[in-house]
Amino acid sequence: MLIPRSEVLRGSEFEHDAPSLGRKKVAHVQVPSGRPPLAGFRVCYLLHSFGGDRHSWARQGDGFLTGLASDVLFVFPESGRRWFMNDASGKRYEDYLLADLIPTIEATYPVDRAARSRIIGGFSMGGAGAIHLALRNPGVFSRAFAVAGAFYASERQGDPYASMRGGACMMPTEQEHDRVWGPVGSEVRRAYDTGRLIEGAAAGRAPALALEVGIEDYPRVVEMNRRVHRALDAAGVAHTYEEHPGDHGWPYATRAATRLLGRLLEPSTGAPDAGWPSARVG
Repeated sequence: MLIPRSEVLRGSEFEHDAPSLGRKKVAHVQVPSGRPPLAGFRVCYLLHSFGGDRHSWARQGDGFLTGLASDVLFVFPESGRRWFMNDASGKRYEDYLLADLIPTIEATYPVDRAARSRIIGGFSMGGAGAIHLALRNPGVFSRAFAVAGAFYASERQGDPYASMRGGACMMPTEQEHDRVWGPVGSEVRRAYDTGRLIEGAAAGRAPALALEVGIEDYPRVVEMNRRVHRALDAAGVAHTYEEHPGDHGWPYATRAATRLLGRLLEPSTGAPDAGWPSARVG
């Protein structure tokens, strides 16, 4: 039974078993108000930034998704400060997303279960997580995007954001970072190394990728995103990359996500083609 529109606008809480984490979890789900297409709704998994939760996008975005697409079911998982990966502390959030959440969503809601209809994206930590998951699991997602992705976290040493701690810094401290990633040289850092994942991506098999970063973001974040763009170019992986005015905040993140999702949700989008700009700064 379809969820009433009044409930759709505020979303609904979806409690489910999460054997990979050894407990129950709750995801936030926004279901379209109309009837699903014959094949079912497309599904977009939106990942939050560091320290966020399943309500971050809805709370900060002020309903920005409601007019974006009438045939897309949005799922908002949460991992707190755990990067949506199988981390050094033993928390297995990648397994949770792939083995627990996605199959349960597809068994519960009228969605298209084909990879062509699965999209994943996110902001900051969630943006890097979305691209990492898409590259690590070819064939699971057809499209992936990142807004101000916190890439190359596997290379981080110390606290490059220490001088910014007096303000509203959204980046993890050294202790918070190493608790998830482990020490330099750890197997976790190797498994989720952005550069290695891009080098290992098979051109033609990688999902359609779209990246954007704000030019007033942390200089480190801007350079990381430019570096990913250069690496994807070098690897021959089709993608789009843009820079726009904006900082590392939610107002910019929701504007950027609207742009990226609007492009990725176009009916003809199977992968970026010659008609897509490979890079744009504006």
